[in-house]
Amino acid sequence: MNSSFSQKLFRTFGQKRFYYRPWIKIENVRPTPLWKPITFAIGIGSATFYAAQYLDKRKQPSVWNSRSLIDRTSNRSVIFSIIGINVGIFALWRIPAFHRSLEKYAVMNPTFINLPSMVVSAFSHQSGWHLLFNMAAFYSFAPAILDVFGTNQFMAFYTSSILFSNLASLLHHRLRFGVKAHPGSLGASGAVYAIAAATAYFFPNASVSIIFLPFIPIKIGVALLGLMAFDTWGLVSKGFAKYTFFDHAAHLGGGIFGWLYAKYGYSTYNRSIRPRSPPPARPSFSKVISF
Repeated sequence: MNSSFSQKLFRTFGQKRFYYRPWIKIENVRPTPLWKPITFAIGIGSATFYAAQYLDKRKQPSVWNSRSLIDRTSNRSVIFSIIGINVGIFALWRIPAFHRSLEKYAVMNPTFINLPSMVVSAFSHQSGWHLLFNMAAFYSFAPAILDVFGTNQFMAFYTSSILFSNLASLLHHRLRFGVKAHPGSLGASGAVYAIAAATAYFFPNASVSIIFLPFIPIKIGVALLGLMAFDTWGLVSKGFAKYTFFDHAAHLGGGIFGWLYAKYGYSTYNRSIRPRSPPPARPSFSKVISF
């Protein structure tokens, strides 16, 4: 995507969603080798789970057998803290003095990869609508999964879902486009997909409402498959890819990670500390999905 077209999109949609770092001369910079982001993602993801296991093993047995008011308060604090970080970075995008730092650390460029951006970019939104949709979906589904996982496992899961979805995005771009310069990506959608997929696994009878069809309840599994089918089409369709602003590879990577972790990772994690059964499926669970 050339610079003039990017500027046209910025004027039209109110955000420079795709761009290159303007202070880098592309021809003088060597693309980041893939082993670096792969090692970074595996290393940081593994470290978060080891840390979560260590903290959970230190809990007293009585903690596992009850849900106290303190636990519920702590869960709400986690949810609002993550939303607060996203809102804070969104506010920084409104201040021109921070643009250079944000473009370096809060946007993941799949060719010239700044490793911290693989995490920070998932808390970064330039568009108000992008932030609103992602945080509405996060607030809808995260509390249920936080109740299932507990705070420590949830934070490890959320961090790893960010890394896995961004890794899927950059691998797709490298395999499809090679090492030529390509637009960067940002936003929490990949991690939100992971949470939605985990929700679909633990609460298969849950019903949700798509934001464009608020009065029609849909099984969460059907809604998730529909969204992932849309992303698959966006990924393989060359014509559609010219007009979409979505990082379809990150969405699919997040959804796949969330489902696989809920099916296999959750039980493995809990066997390493203390086996816990997930809560029974809720008979009704109406929330709004926004991506």
